[in-house]
Amino acid sequence: MKSRYLIILLAALLFTTCGKTDVPDVGDGIEAKPTGTLNVVFKISHPWIPVNRIVRAELHIATTGTEIYKGNYIQSANVSNNQELYVFYLEPGTYYYEAVISCLCEGDSCSGGGFPGNKWGTKHVMDKFAITENKVTQVVPTFQ
Repeated sequence: MKSRYLIILLAALLFTTCGKTDVPDVGDGIEAKPTGTLNVVFKISHPWIPVNRIVRAELHIATTGTEIYKGNYIQSANVSNNQELYVFYLEPGTYYYEAVISCLCEGDSCSGGGFPGNKWGTKHVMDKFAITENKVTQVVPTFQ
């Protein structure tokens, strides 16, 4: 008798849990926005410090130069020394980017190469760019 109740209970659970459930479509009422593409070719070069002693440190996108200064970014990249191209998808408009590199040399080599503060000194570059719908904009940060 107990096995009969167990079978009925299992059958009831099976029919109630395996039925189709209504999952709302989260995309209803949301319209995709047109975007453009930003390619940042983040190259590292220096006239006399070996490039393996310079690392990519930061890459950020903001709506204004002031927002870059404040650290209010709309997008940031997870930069790597193994990656040179970074791609962002943005709505049409005008934006600013900031790229940062850091020096790893010992002694005065970094400061002699224009990196303030010797080892771990950084150089920043910031510039303005425009995004157009369905177009690719390319920027190449150049460090002095």
